[in-house]
Amino acid sequence: MPFARAGQLARLTPSVRADDLIGLVAENLRESPYGAIPVLDRVLVDDPNWAPPDAQSRRVRVLGLIDERDLSRAVLPMLEHAEASRQSVFSSEAIHEAALAAQSTLGLPSADFLSSSAPSTSPRDWMRSPFPRATQDGSQNGHVSPVRESSDIERLTAREIMRPDVGIVPASFSLHNALLTLERYDAAALPVVDHEDHFLGMISRADVVAALGQQVRPPVVGGMATPLGVWLTTGSISAGARPFGLFLSGLSLGACFVVTEVLLQFGLSALNEEWGRLFASGRLGIDADGTGLLNFGVILMHSLIFLLLLRSLPMSGIHAAEHQTVWAIEKGLALTPENVAQMPRAHPRCGTNLMALSGLILIVFKHLPDFSPFMILLALLFIYLSWRRFGTAMQELLTTKPASPKQLESGIRAGRELLRKYQEQPHVQLSFAMRLFNSGLIFSMIGLMLVLQLYSMVEAWLRQIAL
Repeated sequence: MPFARAGQLARLTPSVRADDLIGLVAENLRESPYGAIPVLDRVLVDDPNWAPPDAQSRRVRVLGLIDERDLSRAVLPMLEHAEASRQSVFSSEAIHEAALAAQSTLGLPSADFLSSSAPSTSPRDWMRSPFPRATQDGSQNGHVSPVRESSDIERLTAREIMRPDVGIVPASFSLHNALLTLERYDAAALPVVDHEDHFLGMISRADVVAALGQQVRPPVVGGMATPLGVWLTTGSISAGARPFGLFLSGLSLGACFVVTEVLLQFGLSALNEEWGRLFASGRLGIDADGTGLLNFGVILMHSLIFLLLLRSLPMSGIHAAEHQTVWAIEKGLALTPENVAQMPRAHPRCGTNLMALSGLILIVFKHLPDFSPFMILLALLFIYLSWRRFGTAMQELLTTKPASPKQLESGIRAGRELLRKYQEQPHVQLSFAMRLFNSGLIFSMIGLMLVLQLYSMVEAWLRQIAL
């Protein structure tokens, strides 16, 4: 079995240092999928491109382990002591108040009926009685106030809470030995270390059993719709359509852009020859309409026709199938037509969406009056603030449509192939450049730019003939 060693299943989780306060420890525990976090001797930098000052700086060692039960063991005694102190204070104050009431009612000069010692002779002496009273520093005649107890809890550190005698799972351990170690220490999860005792991540019983059942799910799945079907990737492995399909996807988007240009060119030329000439120059509305409304209208029409052409392609149904398959994988659902069909058509990490957005940016900049820094900054600000919401709406309405059973089957087939391949190799750490290359965007961009370049060459040739 490819997932045969503990090191292949180690996953990084939130961690703390020994001097971190209990509040931070608890917050990191909330973020941990295991309900347990390691206490490390230094900050773990999870970046393969990070260059430490020396080799020793990269090694991160495990000092201990903290789980949610450790928090209870540390905090509960302090809370119980605070509650006992609070009840003692309240009882003493009640006796004090009762004594004062009795003295006032009976006209007693002192507290003789409460003490066998020499009686007090004045109310001033009575107020010096041994009953607890609140003081300015928050204490009450020997009792620690609840406020002080709360601050004591806040000052607890990971060093005081952690269990230093925690079990360690070597990365070379078999899955069987890893499971035995987890059972021996009765731990929700344990740290995994390499041969130099460097911390690699955490492992749990569920990790081991998922690997034994060949159902380990990739942490991130991406994909793209292509004319040849759904293409999926983890950044290191891919499944579904071949890379040539990604190239065809870029060609299809470029073709939609060119067809949109041609349709608008003929339509505007038929309405007004001057408009057609200005559209070809990319400055429609600057001279023909001083208000710029015509230019704005053409930008909207240009964008709408482009998106409607995208939706008319069979690839928009494949686009929906790709998103639905990724959703099903990420939610841990079995890849069946019933499950996949219920998933949303829009996905926040949409590769095709980026390609469509690139086309819209090209359309907008084609008709801008100039490329002033202000206009460029405005366009970038719009993309930054609204591209996710805009992208989701664009996917729902224009760049996807309900997938056919055949298109859904394409996504399911690609998803099953991806999961099968993922079981056949351990986790692979890749650089950003390699992840970008494996994302498929480069192949699609090549296809898109090729079409646009050919169209520009044809435009230039036609202008020469016209002249």
